[in-house]
Amino acid sequence: MRYRLALFVAIGLLFVGCNRSSEPMQFQVEGEVTTTPSGMAIEGAQWELFERAVLDGALQAEEQVTTAISDEAGRFVAEFERRSSFSLRWTAEAPLHFPSVGELDPDDLLPNIPIQIALPMPAVCTLHVNLASAPPEDSTDVMLFNLGNAFPCACCATNQVQLEGIGADSSWTCLMHGDQWMTWGADLEVALIGQPEGLFIDSVFCPAFGSATLDLNW
Repeated sequence: MRYRLALFVAIGLLFVGCNRSSEPMQFQVEGEVTTTPSGMAIEGAQWELFERAVLDGALQAEEQVTTAISDEAGRFVAEFERRSSFSLRWTAEAPLHFPSVGELDPDDLLPNIPIQIALPMPAVCTLHVNLASAPPEDSTDVMLFNLGNAFPCACCATNQVQLEGIGADSSWTCLMHGDQWMTWGADLEVALIGQPEGLFIDSVFCPAFGSATLDLNW
């Protein structure tokens, strides 16, 4: 009788052990999203994680494995099941901010031990540029203009713009990082004596979540 009871207990423990080992282990990511350069917390930022895993010896297509929304303190927690990760790529988006992207090293992740990441996101500012010639002017007048700061985003282009002759003008609107200065340069060649000419360099400040205007008449 004792032998049978011991056998039943052993079998029961074996089943419990099997059930525990079959439960998927979890990876956890804890993040904090802030505005740069102010460091203010961003509420409502959408964070997504994409994984390429190796299953049965084959590299799988990338798929989203978890997502999270930051709270009023800019913090979020995301979990996903442990697999044999080949690569982990994340994206973050928030209103009035440029998107942020990055990667996690699968070797840095340990089951049930959170990994901490910081997500600085640049604020958006809108820059309005208006260039126009004004009397007195001449058909041979030439102006070369370009913006000077190339931010790492789909932002204001820094390619050179050339305007010539009477009534020359150009206007455009573009985005840049907020709370930053945008430098610009203009090289003027004018025919009329006494008119400003030569190389001019200056800058304009563009506030976060706002706009700035650069008006240049020659």
